[in-house]
Amino acid sequence: MQRLSLIISEIYNKFLPLADNSQVKLSLDFPDTTQTVTDPEAIKTDLETQLNSALSRTKSGEITIAVRKQQIIITDTGTILSKPLCAFMSNSRIQVKSRIGFGTTVTIQLASSEPESPKE
Repeated sequence: MQRLSLIISEIYNKFLPLADNSQVKLSLDFPDTTQTVTDPEAIKTDLETQLNSALSRTKSGEITIAVRKQQIIITDTGTILSKPLCAFMSNSRIQVKSRIGFGTTVTIQLASSEPESPKE
């Protein structure tokens, strides 16, 4: 297991200069820095892919990386995607939604790091 905060900090620091060069504000919203994950490489790959995609299509505005219970949520205010493109970019672990006036939201589901209790 690895702390999610270490993964996100590494990726945030990697993408921050790119965002600054593009004049896009990159923000973090990470209230629980103790959360751990069991599949750090998969999460790192998904997060890098989605953040790179958000930065490439955002010409101005803000991109926020937020962590909530079992989810990483990437929100960008700079783009609107069509429903077919959102469906194409989504899979069992990643959901993409886009709305005029709100931008695009990518939600990455995290695997539970809590051991499941045995069923009786």
